[in-house]
Amino acid sequence: MLISGCIITVLVFIEVVLRYVLGSPLFGIEELIVLIAMWMYFIGASYGAYERSHIKAEFIHTWVRSPKQYILIRLISSSITFTLSLIMIKWTYPFFIWSITKGGTSQALLLPMYYSQSAVFVGAILMSLYFFAEFIDYFLQVVDKKNYLK
Repeated sequence: MLISGCIITVLVFIEVVLRYVLGSPLFGIEELIVLIAMWMYFIGASYGAYERSHIKAEFIHTWVRSPKQYILIRLISSSITFTLSLIMIKWTYPFFIWSITKGGTSQALLLPMYYSQSAVFVGAILMSLYFFAEFIDYFLQVVDKKNYLK
């Protein structure tokens, strides 16, 4: 992700210099930026799910003092997150198939559009796998198969 972020930064810098300083933009550079950015965003979101560092607003720990109840609430939360990620797969799959069957290409570089559009579907699958692993982890804690509470 660091490398792709640096590449995007360099490409944007080159485009700004070429367009506004030299008055001659580089044709198609925006398409490369979008391609790299789409994959970076969704692989980044998947990595956040893997690390369990995705954005969440969590205040429940201030009210619930029992570790067992807290883990139960985390289990419910992870089941909702996993369900929403499955819905995301359900929504992105037809879009992914549509982009492959239509065979659209970008205007400048004639890259197949599914190169960038598939990042949404692949990212949704990866996030679902990691959210499912999180759900299983909390489930095992609730049924005391793991000794996290002791």
